[in-house]
Amino acid sequence: MGTENKKEKTKGSGHMTQEALNKRFSVLRTTLAIGVGILLSIIIIVFVSDDPLLSIKYLTIGPLLNLNNFYSLVTMWIPLVITGLAVCIMFNANQFNLFAEGAFFFGGVIATATALSLNLPPVIHPIVCILVAAVVSGLGMIPALMRYKLGASEMVASLLLNYACLQLGMFIISYFYRDPDAGSVVSEKLPDSAKLGELIRRSNIHAGLFVAVFLTIVVYYFLFHTRWGFEIRLTGQNGNFARYAGVNIGFVIVFSQILGGALAGGAGAMGTYNRFSWTSLTNHGWDGVTLTILAGKNPKYIPLAALFLAYLRKGADLMSMKTDMQTDFVSVIQAVILIFLLAEQFLAGYRQKKTYELSKKLEECEA
Repeated sequence: MGTENKKEKTKGSGHMTQEALNKRFSVLRTTLAIGVGILLSIIIIVFVSDDPLLSIKYLTIGPLLNLNNFYSLVTMWIPLVITGLAVCIMFNANQFNLFAEGAFFFGGVIATATALSLNLPPVIHPIVCILVAAVVSGLGMIPALMRYKLGASEMVASLLLNYACLQLGMFIISYFYRDPDAGSVVSEKLPDSAKLGELIRRSNIHAGLFVAVFLTIVVYYFLFHTRWGFEIRLTGQNGNFARYAGVNIGFVIVFSQILGGALAGGAGAMGTYNRFSWTSLTNHGWDGVTLTILAGKNPKYIPLAALFLAYLRKGADLMSMKTDMQTDFVSVIQAVILIFLLAEQFLAGYRQKKTYELSKKLEECEA
């Protein structure tokens, strides 16, 4: 009995040790990928910028130089978190679905149309706008249906749908809600009753901050503590096994698309402030992909990843305003980070070595 108990304890501790090793490796891999991306960016700045020290200063500590920069950072963080959660749900179902890009844009369009069409009390008005945007965007489940019914690639279908949302959205704004006195294609100004209340005066930090935190908790609980979330993750990990286990694969694919589209549409509604002024897709959907990969498809890490990306984006904006470097420079950093995170051979030798050392230690313990 003593020997059996010892073996069971050894196996149990071994399992926990292996799990801890995997988590440690994931953190190391992500940290190194981010470090390499930033280091490469600094090297490029040194060779390209006329004033590299000033450019590096604004890129690295610019968002913390004054309160206005920090407020802007937090404002950027809110829609990034919600869009990241939207993509996270779809990716957990093994859908490389990029519809969050179109849903974010179209959510802003629908929220603007609702705000300008309805006359509601201040607290109810923004809630109705966000909910309508979420519902309409959630109905854009065409890529999921095409994958389930026709076996078509959801990536291709969602990319095409994104541009359909762009053109339809611009048509709605241009012909029904455009401000005739403005010199560009923008909507009329939103009524004050449709705006989310500011938490700090003159900061643009609105109640969406609490919504982002709340949704992070809800999505994490949903994915890891409910039957539907378990079915989504099981489908993403092994679709054939999930089917044999009795999971309705079609329902899971479509349901995860509805949830993801609804979240992205709601994020677009909260990303529109005084008026709708977007004339192209905003790239928030692609940012959601980056956040999901950085967070390892775990929603509880999305806010931290979004904070990093928002900080990087704000630093790049300040660098562009104060120096000769361009804002698009941040895309280089994102691309490098994603390349290293998606490269299966990155640190694969190190992981194999550590796994082998762990297995040897377990054999010694069992002996």
